[in-house]
Amino acid sequence: MATDPRPAYADIEEELFDINHIPATTRDVRSVGEMLFDVDYQARQLLMDVDGDDAGPLLRSWPTMVAAAENLWASLPSRRPGVDDRDRPITSLSAQASTIQSSLTGRRAWPGQGPTNPRIDQMTQTLLSAAALVRRYGAEVPHEQTEAHRDLEAARTRIMHGLYLTAHAVNVALHDNGRDRVTDARDSGRRVQLAQHHSPYAIAPAGVWVDRMSACENTARSYLTDGFAQALAGEAMRPVDAPVRLAQALASWDIQSHRALARDLEPSNIVLITRTQGLIAGASMVLVEAAATAGILEPSDRLVPAIAEAGRSWNNLASRWGDLAPPGARLEDPLARAAAEVRAAYRQITHATTTLASPQVIATRPGLPQATMATLRAIEAGSEIAHVVVEKADVPNLVGPARALSRRAHNDVEAGLVTTPAMGDVVWVPPAHILAKRLVPLPPPVTEALRSAGDATTEASSTASAIATIHSPGGGAVGGEAVSGSAGWPAKGKAIVQARSHAKDPGPATSSAPSRRRAR
Repeated sequence: MATDPRPAYADIEEELFDINHIPATTRDVRSVGEMLFDVDYQARQLLMDVDGDDAGPLLRSWPTMVAAAENLWASLPSRRPGVDDRDRPITSLSAQASTIQSSLTGRRAWPGQGPTNPRIDQMTQTLLSAAALVRRYGAEVPHEQTEAHRDLEAARTRIMHGLYLTAHAVNVALHDNGRDRVTDARDSGRRVQLAQHHSPYAIAPAGVWVDRMSACENTARSYLTDGFAQALAGEAMRPVDAPVRLAQALASWDIQSHRALARDLEPSNIVLITRTQGLIAGASMVLVEAAATAGILEPSDRLVPAIAEAGRSWNNLASRWGDLAPPGARLEDPLARAAAEVRAAYRQITHATTTLASPQVIATRPGLPQATMATLRAIEAGSEIAHVVVEKADVPNLVGPARALSRRAHNDVEAGLVTTPAMGDVVWVPPAHILAKRLVPLPPPVTEALRSAGDATTEASSTASAIATIHSPGGGAVGGEAVSGSAGWPAKGKAIVQARSHAKDPGPATSSAPSRRRAR
């Protein structure tokens, strides 16, 4: 949807500002469509990350997310309660989630009371924010027009797809939880009765929850059958009306990541930082290729491979830090908001509705010179962030979930990534700690591999930073006159970027007076 309250900046009237002097804002500047895409992105990441220890927090979070999704669905224009067949799947799903919530309330048996899953909580909050945005501006949407109607249908499809992926992630976690129980029972010499439906690992007490979550998953899937791609094809993309958006998002990300790293940071936040750096590297490759196609960046056979290697290193480091994050670990809100805006700002330039745009299409989009300049500077800054992240591996008393660290230690030894112990096969984590789901100190192979991954990330980021520096514009801040003939940046790709804001900060986050920016 095109609804988009832009941020208001305090005490800015008619002055023109360099991008580096625009005050940062903590307001969420994403459109409803960008929020829904981010829910889909988070659900996909969740599906790749879950394990058996996440089953309880995921199950406790599920009903709240469904309630937020139903709230957004009900806020969309042109809805006719009780008449429109499109509403029946979400109504049915909400009823199923309500019974799950009722069964969980006051329950002493597994999963019992405990923490919720932070990623589902983040998706829930995003859905609530989108609903508030629609309620404020939904009346302005001309839903009787064909384009708006198709965009609304795409919004419903995105909502349901996010629920479908999340329900499947909960089911995967439940199956993994059952498999862990079977493995623990066999290791201790106890017999266990395998289930005869869904999978042999859907055993008590998780088996009943597998049945109930499978019903939720099937309800969501029924809405998406044979219509997912067609519905999303009608999704409206917000035009690139603010060429400096990506530069602002990356500047805010740099500030928030450094603020977070300056503190005693939880592993879950380090995972977010390393993954976002990996995303920046991946998106930078796309922008560099498009900039070369447009003739605003000189082609190079070194730049893209260097950025690609840095991206692989960041993602590998994120995977290792992910082993240290316990289920239910919280994310810092400012850091999470900054990462979400980075994802949205990149997608606005690099994507065409549901797919990645071709370099030829991206090359025609306004703001590409500014975006390329900003992303190369982010690659340059990645080297310094890598050094700070590596220091976190040397913090004493690092701990992590026993089961995840045990698996990682044995896998690294078998893969030859660490020094092979002289005594042969070693039990790195006592089985009792795994059964009790304790947080344990890092086994030596995990510590060694984590530091090696950090060193590799530092080296790859430093190489990419050096090459990006050669190809970046040489001289002048963004918004100022660049020096003609700078290395790797033809003169025709340089511009003075300015921003104008006509609204004062209204104060509360719920206020919606949109500010207007335009490039000159």
